[in-house]
Amino acid sequence: MKKSLVRGAAALPLLLCATPVLADESPKIDGPNTGEEAPIVVSYVPLHPAAGMMNEHMHDGGEFMLGLRYSHDSYRGANQSGTDAIADGDIYAAGYGVRASRMDMDMVMLDIMYAPNDQLTFMIMPHWMRHEMTMVGINPMNTGMDMGGMDMTQPHSGLPFGETMTHSTEGFSDTLVSGSLRLARSPSFNAHVTIGLWLPTGRVDRTNPDGTFVHYGMQSGSGTWDIELVATILGAEGAFGWGAQASYRWRTEEHNASGFSFGDKTLVTSWASHLVGARASATARLSWEHEGQILGHYNAAHRHASPSDRQTNYGGDKVLVGLGLNLALPFSGAKPPQIGFEAAVPVYQNLNGIQLPEDWRLSLSLTKTL
Repeated sequence: MKKSLVRGAAALPLLLCATPVLADESPKIDGPNTGEEAPIVVSYVPLHPAAGMMNEHMHDGGEFMLGLRYSHDSYRGANQSGTDAIADGDIYAAGYGVRASRMDMDMVMLDIMYAPNDQLTFMIMPHWMRHEMTMVGINPMNTGMDMGGMDMTQPHSGLPFGETMTHSTEGFSDTLVSGSLRLARSPSFNAHVTIGLWLPTGRVDRTNPDGTFVHYGMQSGSGTWDIELVATILGAEGAFGWGAQASYRWRTEEHNASGFSFGDKTLVTSWASHLVGARASATARLSWEHEGQILGHYNAAHRHASPSDRQTNYGGDKVLVGLGLNLALPFSGAKPPQIGFEAAVPVYQNLNGIQLPEDWRLSLSLTKTL
């Protein structure tokens, strides 16, 4: 899947970005008292630039939008330090007896937007998350023959060499509340800025069966009040569209109730789109993501058996390429429901410490404007 996506992305004229649009040509009619044909009127019905983006569009005054988004992130392969794969022997030499071999993260988001006028659009987005991680024993001295009475039902406790154990967490995550202000609007160019507040509605006290905290990355929320600033520009020329967005998520607190704080996040992305039918557009996107290292430390019982248990093994830089498709369904008049799909793969990863690299991600969206 990864190779086909990269080849597809390279085939597109990379990737200065676009907002997908629908061109609806009205029939030619005679001009009044002249017998001449009136010009064709082209009406642009905007589609979301890519299903994997947020805060990417605004609404006209009085409009209300309800949407549902889903994303899946898959992490696989050899663990990585910086830009290089790291062997199990080196991970063991660094003091770890187990490592992550697989992780899947699923997120469901309810997207509610309302525009009181043409200049302002407000949004609230609750999140639900599920994490599932598989660990593998890498201590060659632990054959499992003599475990000294250890309880093998507990996460990582004496996990024998080569054996695996899977555990998961799920629940409501943080909630994003934001407002967008329009800066420019024309048929060919639009711009807006967004300020968002992340409410710490997700839990950060999830534990293993033995009462120790789970890995930092498997907590459902951040536990901190975060401010996110976003700037977005969009443009269109005929069947082509483009756009770019930059965002920064600032963790305003040094630690949460469990003693730590996730790192700040920066995202810069650009996209291009082209109509592929009367109600469909294809998108290509290039993005750079940066996340800082976790600050602080768990303030109650926790493990140090795997890289995922230490805050120094979080954060880093990624560059991803994504391909997508947006469809306007053929009903509901001038404001049809819209479906978005995007699949993305990382083409560069420079990770802090020792981490399981991301393999691919998938985003889906369904929206309806009223």
